[in-house]
Amino acid sequence: MKQSLTPLITFCLLFSFSSLVAQTKIVGECSLLFQITNADTGDSIGQKNVYVKGEQCKTVIETTQLKQVLLFNARQDKATITKDIGASHFLQVINYPPTSTPNVISMKALLADSSLQILGFNCKSVELILSDGVVYQIWYAPEMSTTVSAFELVFKEVPGLVLSYKIIPLKGKSYLYSATKIDLSPIPLSQFNINTNLYQVIDE
Repeated sequence: MKQSLTPLITFCLLFSFSSLVAQTKIVGECSLLFQITNADTGDSIGQKNVYVKGEQCKTVIETTQLKQVLLFNARQDKATITKDIGASHFLQVINYPPTSTPNVISMKALLADSSLQILGFNCKSVELILSDGVVYQIWYAPEMSTTVSAFELVFKEVPGLVLSYKIIPLKGKSYLYSATKIDLSPIPLSQFNINTNLYQVIDE
C-alpha cells in the first residue's frame, strides 16, 4: 500500500508547485538590493545587488575587502566574473553553470500558514538541501518572479521571487541575505557592459 501511494504523493507535491508557478506574474526587468549579515551575530557583512533585464542577469557583491560581479545570459553557457580586491582587478570567463555545482537533493516547503511579509509581499518559505550538505532557508514571493529567477543557481526550482535567504554550511559561518529594496524600473543596457581593459584576464 505504501508503494502505491508514493507516486500519488509526489504528483500532488509537483501539482502544488506547478499551480503556484501558473499564478506567478513574470517581470522582465527588476533590481533588488540585499543586505548581507552574519546570521549568528547579526553583524553587517556587505550588500548584494541583483539586476535582471530579459535573459540577462548581473549580481554584484560588495564587502569591505571585495567587489565581485557575476554577469550571465540565461540562454548562453558562459558567464563572466570580475573581482576587485584592493588595487588588483581580475576577470574570468567560466562555463555556466559550472560542472562542479552541487545538486539540490531535498526541497521541503513549510506549512501553508507559515508566511512573512517582505517589501509588501506575502512570502512563503522553503528549505533546500544540497548534495554538499549546504542548506538554504528561503523566503519567496509566490505572486511574482523574474525572467531570470535563478540569480543563485539553487533558486531554479523556487516558485517565486526570492526576497530572503540564509545559507547554512556544514562548517563555518551562516549568512543571511535580506532584500531591502525592489525596483521595477527599466535598467539601461550599459549596466551589463564590462570594460575589459581594466582587468587582468585569468584563464579558467
